[in-house]
Amino acid sequence: MNKCWICEKQGNTGEHLIKASDLKTLFGEVSQSSPLYFHTSKAKNIPVGSIKRSKRLKSDALICNDCNSRKTQPYDRAWEQLSIYLRSNWDTHYHSGMVDLTKVFRGNVRESVLYVHLFFVKLFGCRIIQDNVPINIAPFQYSLLHAKPHKNIYLSIGPRPGELQKKYAGVTPIESLNINGGSAFATWLYMVDTISVNILYVTKYRHPNVMKNTFHPEKFLSKIKIKK
Repeated sequence: MNKCWICEKQGNTGEHLIKASDLKTLFGEVSQSSPLYFHTSKAKNIPVGSIKRSKRLKSDALICNDCNSRKTQPYDRAWEQLSIYLRSNWDTHYHSGMVDLTKVFRGNVRESVLYVHLFFVKLFGCRIIQDNVPINIAPFQYSLLHAKPHKNIYLSIGPRPGELQKKYAGVTPIESLNINGGSAFATWLYMVDTISVNILYVTKYRHPNVMKNTFHPEKFLSKIKIKK
């Protein structure tokens, strides 16, 4: 597929599955004296020469320059702002169990929360295309092109699982419940430094335990709870 999966024009670039700014603030500049390694379930310690240019760090699903640099850039910037704030103040927010978004986004908080949501809608769409997940991509396209929330995508923020002493960033495989050839539920984690974002795709019955401490831009909250 050589088309941009978002707008269906000519695609020419892959999206970073972990945002480049997250990788740069966590690992710094990559060099021989400060190397960066990429791991998969099949291979480990694969050297990464450049955060910006390495294809190993990008999705196989193509997007066009316009979608990458203009249409979705506000979504990227909103997550970058929240990511830096969370990682800089994580201990405080983890112990309080709450993040006051008015301290993160000084302008239009509601719009910024929507844009964070759409950043993960974009990443999820890339993964649906790359991994052939049986989820209809059209609502993802519509949300990104029109800056509208995806009704089935929910987020929650919590501590990263695993050994927190080691610098780490990555995504988990998508786990999904498929019914009649389509996914009724799917979940995965986006992890950077000490935090993780759980991205949920939920179509029908939203069990309270699953939905606990999740947030969605259609139900605006100026404070979000940490999922422990």
